[in-house]
Amino acid sequence: MLPQAGEADTFKSYTMTTVPSASQWGSPTASRRALLIHGSISSSHTFHRVASTLAAKGYLVVAPNLLGHALRKPGIDFQVQTLADDLLPYLQAAEYDIVIGHSMGGLVVLSLLKYLPKTRPTSVVLIDSSVELTAEQIAVRRVKISNDYRVNPNPTAEDHMALNPLWTREDAIWRSLGTQIARVTNHDHMDGNVPWSFSHLFADRPAAATLTVLIADPLYNGASKLETVAKFKDVRAVIVPNASHWVQYEFPEVIVEEALRSIEE
Repeated sequence: MLPQAGEADTFKSYTMTTVPSASQWGSPTASRRALLIHGSISSSHTFHRVASTLAAKGYLVVAPNLLGHALRKPGIDFQVQTLADDLLPYLQAAEYDIVIGHSMGGLVVLSLLKYLPKTRPTSVVLIDSSVELTAEQIAVRRVKISNDYRVNPNPTAEDHMALNPLWTREDAIWRSLGTQIARVTNHDHMDGNVPWSFSHLFADRPAAATLTVLIADPLYNGASKLETVAKFKDVRAVIVPNASHWVQYEFPEVIVEEALRSIEE
């Protein structure tokens, strides 16, 4: 089901712990749990199809909103570690069978690896996250983000659907909403993360956890690069054919399949 009002209150009621705002799918009494972390200039609802599928398979799915996004207080510090530290109450409140992060949310997941249980099997999936960027690549991305924002600071659902033929109207609406309610300062999220280097965090993965990186089709010039990920031992790299950066809208079933692969084998 889609998230409803009072979801964060429901989560607090059964964890007895104060946590940041979130969307939730599934039953609070479910024996299996998944934690989904969205990317920059987005919101928890970016995972609506992935979350609904996991909930139908018996998972309680919780998707927090990052600082400065959705209904959270405005953010002034977008360092990845700051965003990760803000979400620590989730890992203190419960243990998760699945942890998924999209884009910058994947870097937040990497920063949280050291807090995962040492012996409990956990399936960790990063969706098209840039784990390494050179100064030149950062400069190019800054220009693109600035130009995109200047040309169309509040793209509509129709704008998104015109550019993304694989999206449903619901996908486009949630994406448009996430853009409109994000703080303007979020567009500067790269400033506090220089040098942009996060691949060393792969080493923080507990032995009981598996790590999969989903990569957009190279034809669509996604954020994650196979050559960056492939050199790391025990990290599964999967290119998703015909997928752009927004795999969760275009091929949510691939995300679910990969997330379940290691814990259902």
